[in-house]
Amino acid sequence: MKTFFLTSLSLVSLCLSACVGPAYQLPPGYNGPLATIKNSGKELSPLKAEVFNVYKIDGCYSHLKSPMATPYGGGPFVTLQTSEAQIPARKTQIEIVGRDAYAADGVAIMDKIAGGERKTVSGIVEFTPKPGGTYIVRGQLDKATSQVWIEDAATGKVVTSKVLSK
Repeated sequence: MKTFFLTSLSLVSLCLSACVGPAYQLPPGYNGPLATIKNSGKELSPLKAEVFNVYKIDGCYSHLKSPMATPYGGGPFVTLQTSEAQIPARKTQIEIVGRDAYAADGVAIMDKIAGGERKTVSGIVEFTPKPGGTYIVRGQLDKATSQVWIEDAATGKVVTSKVLSK
């Protein structure tokens, strides 16, 4: 029985680790210059927000929290938070995502029943951040065209090689 339990536990662990994939970390031994990248969000109502975030950095899943959070015991209302990661100041490949987010599943269902359409856009961009620079994932979600990009926090200029559209 003990062997069966350990084998089962090992298989479950293997399956879960294969699904999750590696989390992003700075390259081992990297001691070069760094830049910062941040997620962002826009509250549309107390129940709905648009969130723009880093999904992967150089092919590894980002550990950044979504800009959307529902506080424990805080009720079904949108709460936006910030999160950031340090990345090497060198050519970097980043998968970015923009999507609608709801404070609760029931709100999303009611919006769908009322004819609302969930909007999402994603894509991979490459850019070379400046040492010490700070960058923010931003976007705009519309029914016709949705966009997500990375901009320089100091200048507001788009720094991605392209603006991704739906």
